[in-house]
Amino acid sequence: MIGWYASSGGRIAVNPHALVIALQLCLASWSSQGYDKAYHQSLESGKPLLVLVGADWCGACQVMKRRVMPKLDEEGALRDIHCTELNLADDQELANRISRVNTIPCLILFTKTENKWQKSELVGMHNQKAVKAFLNKHTSPAVATKTVQKRKR
Repeated sequence: MIGWYASSGGRIAVNPHALVIALQLCLASWSSQGYDKAYHQSLESGKPLLVLVGADWCGACQVMKRRVMPKLDEEGALRDIHCTELNLADDQELANRISRVNTIPCLILFTKTENKWQKSELVGMHNQKAVKAFLNKHTSPAVATKTVQKRKR
């Protein structure tokens, strides 16, 4: 039997398979909210929205989902970002609406600028350091200010 169960003496025994499943669910918690919920929270708060577009059959997508993103979450890199995932098999139409994704995994970051929302993409499998650099580049107020100043010249 896979699951949690109580043993005699008031102790709780855990099936090893259940523990593995529970740990996998914890690691995936960074993306537990659905796209619609994350989208609306991002609109209301003005905070960035990060979408991991992938598929269950994609090994690189699973590495991003289960290893890279949870590590970023643990270190606080996703603290001020609404995060979700989008499975191509479940919603190809939505994936096509937010981006013309040809390669997965793909991270799509929506950030609010003064007058509009800007979209940035990071395509392919990347390590924690590369994703963090991508997020810092596109969410840093100092970088956004420099970009605006350069355009005015």
